[in-house]
Amino acid sequence: MAYNGIKPETLFLAAQNRFENSRTFYEAHKQELKDGFTVPMRQIAAEIVPQLYEIDDKIMTDPVKMVSRFFRDTRFSKDKYHLYRYNLWIMFMRNKHEWQQYPCMWLEVTQNFWSYGVGMFWVDATYLELYRKALIERPHEFLKAVSDAEKAGALYCPDFYKKPKPGNPIPEIEPYYNIRNMHFIAQRTDFETLESEALIDELKEVYKNFSGMYTFLKSISDERAML
Repeated sequence: MAYNGIKPETLFLAAQNRFENSRTFYEAHKQELKDGFTVPMRQIAAEIVPQLYEIDDKIMTDPVKMVSRFFRDTRFSKDKYHLYRYNLWIMFMRNKHEWQQYPCMWLEVTQNFWSYGVGMFWVDATYLELYRKALIERPHEFLKAVSDAEKAGALYCPDFYKKPKPGNPIPEIEPYYNIRNMHFIAQRTDFETLESEALIDELKEVYKNFSGMYTFLKSISDERAML
């Protein structure tokens, strides 16, 4: 199917749906939200995933499973009030229940901005120990991955440990070393891009630039899985 585009009026309707917080309102606009938002997101996923499958042949490839839903599962959320999301996202990753502590790439669209990124997903202390080891042993591979991610307009977003971890990385690696989690993300407000089929080619280039970081983090996940 050709990409239908995501229109500002659909994003406004998604935000209104969350504000109304009403099953009656949602049911009255369900098809409109699906056709204008969910289906285009699935179209994007379907176009991008063959390229990413070449990087990781175990990532999810079903667009229906890759794209989030409007209805929120509030069982494990602190927010029990809101029944619906105003945003949707695509997760380019392995099944998180079968393959824990593997990296992810994503695309998120909201009324206020849209963004894409690459980074860690649910990692533990053992993974991070292996990550620091990889930074020391393969610094130039990682720095090349950082450079490529930045070519996509993504910014480095770390969550640092308060206390320094042992090790002696080269100076260029130090900003990435003492972290408990991190990702690279680009945030945009040019919504007219979302309406054009040119978006697909642009995103293919973005995820091509993210592939080095995903591959580096995946190599650590593979090592972690063998322990």
